[in-house]
Parts: sequence; structure tokens; C-alpha cells
Amino acid sequence: MATDAETGTGEHQAWPDADHAVGDDAVVEQAPERQVHWGRWVALVVVVLLGAGYLGTAVYAAGRIPAGTFVLGVDIGGLGRAAAVEALAPAVTEVGTTPVILTAEERSASIVPDDSGLVADADATVDSLMRFSLNPYDILRTFTGRRVDLVPVTTVDEDALVAAVEATGETLDVPAQDAGVIVAETGASGEPAVDGEAVDAEATAAGLAAAWPVDTFPAVTAPAPAQISTADAETFAAELNADVLAGEVAMTGPNGDATVTSEQLTRFGSVVAIEGALALTIDGEPLAAELESADPTLVSAASSASFRFDANHALKTVESQPGRAIDGALLGDAVVAAATSADRAGELPYKETEPAITSDELGVSDFTKKVAGFATPLTPEPIRTKNLVRGAELITGQVVQPGDTFSLLGALSPITAENGFYPAHVIVDGFISDGIGGGLSQMATTLYNASYFTGLEDVEHRPHSKYFSRYPAGRESTIYIGSIDVKFKNNTPFALVLSSYVTGGELHVDVWSTPYFTVKTSASPRSNVKKATTVESDHEGCINTPIGADGFTITNTREVFLKGDLVDKKSYTWTYKPNDGVRCV
Repeated sequence: MATDAETGTGEHQAWPDADHAVGDDAVVEQAPERQVHWGRWVALVVVVLLGAGYLGTAVYAAGRIPAGTFVLGVDIGGLGRAAAVEALAPAVTEVGTTPVILTAEERSASIVPDDSGLVADADATVDSLMRFSLNPYDILRTFTGRRVDLVPVTTVDEDALVAAVEATGETLDVPAQDAGVIVAETGASGEPAVDGEAVDAEATAAGLAAAWPVDTFPAVTAPAPAQISTADAETFAAELNADVLAGEVAMTGPNGDATVTSEQLTRFGSVVAIEGALALTIDGEPLAAELESADPTLVSAASSASFRFDANHALKTVESQPGRAIDGALLGDAVVAAATSADRAGELPYKETEPAITSDELGVSDFTKKVAGFATPLTPEPIRTKNLVRGAELITGQVVQPGDTFSLLGALSPITAENGFYPAHVIVDGFISDGIGGGLSQMATTLYNASYFTGLEDVEHRPHSKYFSRYPAGRESTIYIGSIDVKFKNNTPFALVLSSYVTGGELHVDVWSTPYFTVKTSASPRSNVKKATTVESDHEGCINTPIGADGFTITNTREVFLKGDLVDKKSYTWTYKPNDGVRCV
């Protein structure tokens, strides 16, 4: 049975195979269909190629800054990310370190952005300008375009910026002037207040953060009213005139009473602002001086410590006593309190005043008894004795504080006729002659022994070159201006005072203090004895003298005890020359 295809009579007809087509009609119908088939493929390929090129161009454009792009005046158009960040970095650094000037009328102050919480970010700025886009305009802008000036991406530390703006208030703020009160001879009068102007730090910071980068920026300001108003001052002045300054003030004290007049209240008074309120103050120091001058009995004078030696050479001491005077530092407040009280009365404040010399400074509390004394016999030369009397006057009353060193020459100087000394026998170059102050070596010996038995530290002394029997052998001293002195140091914790006098044919030196050391002394036998003879001399000013003591060597040893314990032991050896007689030729 034949099919539809075979008979050609069926409803569906298959496309003839090209290899089996017969007749011209079959060939003519096949050619257009083949052309359409290949055209579609070519078109598709063209579209694919064009799309790929467009996409590649878009990708390339996404990695570049659009042409004509300027940030902070820097041309970064057409640059890739790394190159754009590198090009922009110097300008970002500069804008962060360039001060911004804040202005308020004629006043100005500056802040540095980097130090004030304002930061320009080169990386973030470049990233914000680079994005992928298939928009032909966006792609075209990568390669060509007009100039566009942009600002960098910024970040703000709000707290830091507000703090930086607040700091400019020292320059930009106009402080308010509180109302005040002037006190004059005619009474109190008010002075009007003047409102000020202050920077609103938060508002200024917010505006600057939005506007930056800029070179200048007008600060936002707000009125700053005075704390004390004109009305407050006028009310206070009226109260002063009607009450506080209107009459006298009675002040009482241990030394007597004083009246502060209305005139004094206004003359020494002034009004100050304390914690936002007005207050009357009185300048107490000059007022105290004026009250004391008008009535000296309001002051008790201080008395200095002192001492004296009576006719029996016993020490009499007087302790220092503090004085009393009006305390000017407290007087002002006391008078204001009295002037505002119901009875307009108050107490005078007092303070103790120090004497010129206190007991502690002088050490009189240490002068409890005579702790040591020494005496040497006088010679029959009245002029020599006069020198010793004058020397005793200069020594008496000399105070040596603990740790201080006493110098005999320092106490006696100048040894001149003008200072009360006379010419008498002295030893010069081993020979007796006359000189001003002759005989003062006896003062040296007597003082040395007094300090010796007190246990004081020997700083300087030197015995005579020849021995005189009126002195302890080897335990005596001479003086000579410029080369030989007697010095001792007070190595006790108590002050001491010296007393010297001539009586009963002797020169005395006493030491008054508080007992401290105990002293024992011993002397060796004399050795190396050399007989004295008579020698002839043509020395200028030579004086005939008889033969004196032989020369010899001797050692003195002193032991010093404190509360029974030996604290010091020293020996001193001295060799005397023979005290030859002299026959002048």
C-alpha cells in the first residue's frame, strides 16, 4: 500500500533532500533559504565581536579616572588607581596641615585639620571615582570630557573637632563684663554690665565639617550675657549707701577699742565679684596701720631676748616676748562682718609679732651656768693692764652658736689707739719692745684655757716662743695680727657666751652655757732643758731684760668625756727656747 509520500497526495509534504531534487523547480526554491541561514551566523558573530569589544572597553574604563577630573587642583583624569592615589597624596597632606582660619567679625583664630579631627582620604577619594558602567557616556568620559573640580572624601572626628573649635574661644570670644559697683567718697554707684559673644563650638564644627576643605570659615557665635546684671549692681550699691556705709563700726580688742568711721569704710572699701555675686571688701592692712597710728596702745611691742653680767660677773638673762598687733590680713573681713551686723560691732583680730632677737636665736635658754673659767695673774705694768681691760670689754657678751667658730683677733680688731688700746711691751723676733695692744697675748692664753676646759674644739693656737712662769707650761698661746690667732669651734649642741673681766690682780675669762663635756688634763715632765744666758743686742727698740726661764720641751694631754665616755683625746707638744737676758749695745 503506498504512503502519502509516495503518492504525493498526503496532507504533509517533506522537504526534498537536496541530493535527490529533480527538476528546475526544486533547485530554485532551495537557494534563498541557504543564504538566510549563513547571514544569521555572520550577524551573530558581528554582534558578539562588537559586544565583546564594548565590554572590554567598559572594563578598561572602569579601571581609570574619568578624563578632566581634578581633585584639590590635581589632574588625575585617565589615571589608574595606584597612580591617582600617588598623584593626589601630596595635595591631601597639604590640605590636612594647612590651617583653617575661623573668623568672628574682626577676630580670627586658626585650627590645623589633622590635629582637629578633619581628615582627607586619598584612597577613598580615588575609589569613589572608579566604577564599572555600560553607559556609553560613562565610558566615553574616561577618554574625553570637560574639566570637573571635585573635593576629596573626608572623615570627621566630631569630638576632636568640637574641642578644637572650643579652644579658639580664647581668641574669638568676647567676654561679658559683669556689672560692678564703685565705692568713692560720695558713696557707692553701679557700673552697667556689657554682654559678650561666644563661639557655638558644636554648630561651628558641624558647618566646618560639611564645608571643608576651605581656607576660612565664619564661626557661629551666640550672645554671652553677663553673670551680674546692671540691675544687680544698682541694687547692691543702694543697699551699701543706705546701710553698710552709712555709719561707724565699733571694734573691740584686748588692747583697747577702735572706731572705724564711715569715711574709712568708703576710703578703704571696694566691691568685688565672688562666684557671680557682689561683695564688699575692706583693705585691712592700711586700715590697721591707720588705727594703730591713731592709738599706739592698740599695739604691744615685742621684746628681744637679752642678757647682762651683774657686778659680780654673774649672768642675768631675759627671755624674748612676742608682741601683739592688729592682724591686717583678717581686719577687712572682721570690719565687713561688723558693718553688716545688727549692732554694727565686732572684735579686732590680733596676731603675735616676733621680736628682733628671739630666745632661740640668741640661745639664752642655754646660758644656765658658768661651765668653765680660767684666770691668769697680771704683771705690774699698768698700761698693759689697760689693754687687758679693753680686751675684756670686747670679749664680754660674745655669743658662739653651736657649730660656729670664734676668733679672738676678730673680736678684738682693730687693735688700734682709736679702738682703745695703748702701747706696751710686746715680743717681736724674740725681743721685747713696745707695740699697740701689748699684753693681749695674756688674753689669748686665758681664753685658750677657758675653751680648753669647756671641751671645745681647738681650731688654732700657738704658744709663746719663750716661757713665762705666769702661764701653764705648754698650755698657753700668743696672738699676732696676720699670722697667729686663737680660734675654737663650739662643738656642743648649746650656745655659749663669753665673759671677761679684770679683778683681784687677775684676768678672767668665763664660759657660760649648759654643761656638756667633762675634761681631764695632764702634763709630762719637762725635758730637753736648755739654760738661759745673757745676750747682747743692737735690735732697734731693744729693752734690757734679765735672764728668764730655761728652754724645755713639754707635752700636755687633754681627755674629753661625754656622759662618762671618752670622746676625744689629744696631746700637744711644744718646745720653748731659753728666755735669755738681753743687754742692749
